Amino acid sequence: MRFTVGYCLYPHGKNNSIETPMRIILCDGVAAAEINRHLVLAQINKDKPLSTPVYQLCIYLNYLDTLGLGATDATMDIIYDFLSVLYVDGLPYAGDGTPRSYTAICNYVTVISKLYDSLAIRGHILDDSLYTRSQKMMLFPDSKEKHRKGHVIKKGEHLTMVHLLTKLFSPNQNDIPEFTYTKWYSAEQIRAIADELSLTYRCIFLDTVYTGHRVDSALSLTLDTVDLYNAQVTPTRTKTGKRHTSLIPPNLVEDFQSYVMDVRNSIDTDSEYFFVGSNGKPVTYGAYRSALESARIKVNKKYGWDIKALHTHEGRSTFAAAIRSYQLEQQRKGIPTFSDVDFCNLMDWKSLDSLKHYDLVNRVQDAAPMLIDFYKNYDVLTSSNSTFSNGT
Repeated sequence: MRFTVGYCLYPHGKNNSIETPMRIILCDGVAAAEINRHLVLAQINKDKPLSTPVYQLCIYLNYLDTLGLGATDATMDIIYDFLSVLYVDGLPYAGDGTPRSYTAICNYVTVISKLYDSLAIRGHILDDSLYTRSQKMMLFPDSKEKHRKGHVIKKGEHLTMVHLLTKLFSPNQNDIPEFTYTKWYSAEQIRAIADELSLTYRCIFLDTVYTGHRVDSALSLTLDTVDLYNAQVTPTRTKTGKRHTSLIPPNLVEDFQSYVMDVRNSIDTDSEYFFVGSNGKPVTYGAYRSALESARIKVNKKYGWDIKALHTHEGRSTFAAAIRSYQLEQQRKGIPTFSDVDFCNLMDWKSLDSLKHYDLVNRVQDAAPMLIDFYKNYDVLTSSNSTFSNGT
């Protein structure tokens, strides 16, 4: 990983006569200046160096780096995606790779919130989604005003909204903040969003919905691992390193075929990756996220919706929620179906703990109408799917 945790003695005081032990973050072996300014202030008066918070911040920075982003590039939905992955899937470089508890998520939120409060107070321009209107007015007052009022920051006051993300993961969902997110898509939303995406991004979006692939896995598909004749796709990158072959429904096969004939074949490229942009290079996470944001704006305007953000992880969550709903329904009826272990293998999860987030079936019923035709035959389909039959 690019970011690692280091240890140093920080000189300060008169003639730098005091050396305080601190943990800092290194980027490619070199101290990350802006991040460490925040960490120095957090540790300067401590009896001993911070430990867990520094490692948690390092994990967050490495997650952003896998997306090609820096700390100041993050949006609220990217931070939420990071926390969702930790909470539901876990990350291979976060502890033992298993899902984190609600308490741990709260700790991560505190660490990230303090980072962005520190960056904001030092004048760094962050994404608008991180601020409330009043916070932005306080930090960036109108330059036309002749007299600016000062503001004394009180203890416990926050300069961004990041701290509110803990409420989205709370077991008690009665107090959801105003900027609530879509955790999975309804059938109507799936159709509307897909219609507003270009063919390339529609294929990626529907792949995450119908297979549960992480976006990174969807983007890793190559010409050799997309078998449209047998309606199978096999990502070359997964979180656990295991390669899983997934089935895709007929309508997605048709979209993939149209993409190959109408889009990819018209692009001058020698890339082995299945999804490429007009420049011939593989589609990036950032490009896909931008396409989702554009679609969000369009569907809100077209249908009068008020979707605050579309997350790249929510296609996967929709798949998991709908198929878990189907599995539990079959079990209640006494009909043999796939096991929880099979489900975890399908989702590329390391722990059965990830299942608990999808056990409230009433929360996901609205996803079923569009996906039911695919899922009702899932037991038959998976008998030939290598995900279940041989674990490849």
